[in-house]
Amino acid sequence: MIRSFIALELSSEIYQNLGKLIGNLKKGAQFTPSTPSWVKPESIHLTLKFLGNIGENMVEPISEVVQKAASETDPFIIRIRDLGVFPDERHPRVLWCGMTRGEEQTVDLQKKIDRDLEPLGFEKEKRPFHPHLTLARIKSLKGVAALMNIIKTNQQNSFIGECPIDRIILFRSELHPDGARYSRLFEASLRKPQVKV
Repeated sequence: MIRSFIALELSSEIYQNLGKLIGNLKKGAQFTPSTPSWVKPESIHLTLKFLGNIGENMVEPISEVVQKAASETDPFIIRIRDLGVFPDERHPRVLWCGMTRGEEQTVDLQKKIDRDLEPLGFEKEKRPFHPHLTLARIKSLKGVAALMNIIKTNQQNSFIGECPIDRIILFRSELHPDGARYSRLFEASLRKPQVKV
């Protein structure tokens, strides 16, 4: 079985800036009773669909869904900024960085993939899709008020950058003691926009 997901890849500049932001958040959080589980910057993807474990025979039909969605979508720019938590500030479980540009195109892409994967046996997402990058998972509510203060302090410095999105990737995720390792099973380039003469 192959543990897999479909995602958009970010630029090296965005990964570097995410690393700096997580570093700042960690420094502040260490003086609070909270114990977030921080995500390694290089492990962060803009996930469109987590597939779980799939058989090797599913790679080709899933790749066809990815190719179809890519062929129907123009390249676009995303801007990563803003910090937030799911589900709310009193009971935060996930600390995330959001988008202020490219959200509409990302949501549209996710809907296409979600729709076309359903006939292959993948359940459609029940909750509305909010494109985000997970920075940490918060398993305990201990020290949550102090942690939210750290997050709010860093919100004004949360501009991470912009990058072009020109491909969709089907990733394999292999779990190791030192964390997950990712490799590409398939990637599809977004269509080139038509140039008007």
